[in-house]
Amino acid sequence: MGECERKTEQPLQNHCPRRRSRRRVSESRRRPRPPPPPAMKGPFKLPSKEEQEAEKKKRAALKDVKGWVEEYIPKAYLADRSCVVDVSEVQCGDPECAPIDTVVKLIFENSCGCVFGIPCEAWEVQQEDVEELMPPKEMFEDWKKGNDVKWPPEPELPEPGEHPDIELRFPIGAAVECCIARGPNGWAAGVVVAHWYRTPSWPTGQYAPYQIKLTEQDNLIFAPQDKDNCIRAATGSSADGPGADENEYEPEDIEGEDDEEEEDEEEDEEDKAA
Repeated sequence: MGECERKTEQPLQNHCPRRRSRRRVSESRRRPRPPPPPAMKGPFKLPSKEEQEAEKKKRAALKDVKGWVEEYIPKAYLADRSCVVDVSEVQCGDPECAPIDTVVKLIFENSCGCVFGIPCEAWEVQQEDVEELMPPKEMFEDWKKGNDVKWPPEPELPEPGEHPDIELRFPIGAAVECCIARGPNGWAAGVVVAHWYRTPSWPTGQYAPYQIKLTEQDNLIFAPQDKDNCIRAATGSSADGPGADENEYEPEDIEGEDDEEEEDEEEDEEDKAA
């Protein structure tokens, strides 16, 4: 009897519909794994020993400059972080300037503070350089109160001086073309809007002959020279002034010469008749 019971129980367990459904669910949950991410392509270059030494030297120099700057700032401002000092090296885009500048930022609350630069790398900066460019101590109090005081002060603008006493080829309102890029397609049409243009920061006596408003771009530019390789008459127009063709005469002048010849001929006929 016991053996019969065992035989009947075993098939019931193997053919249980609930168990088969569980198998189907487990099989449906098996999904293909996503492909592994693509491997990063090299070659990878580790910094050389010289580069590591240069970076170490740079960080030490920046730390020294920051310490010199913080000596001039009240310690209370640094303790409560009312003032934050940031020193970094920035590549300068001016070809006439040093390639790398050391920039010092004094950052106060309410967007107050100042930024000044030293035209050399951090390891070349001396404490005297920092002392010459640091703002006066009373400015720290103004920045702490939220007063946006400018430092360094704006340089004094030079005197404009007199512009050259030269008659220009194109009058104001003349249609011209200006060279704004190299090549035959580097000319842009515009209209002369002013003579002897200058910006306030230019040295005394420095002027540009023309200020031009471009037609397509609708912005103002200036022509540094009154020459055809810089500015020329627009297609279909001619220049007025000393640059125009000397053989061209105004119609009034031509008519005046004809009138004088006719008067002389009439006088000769009257004399003959008399």
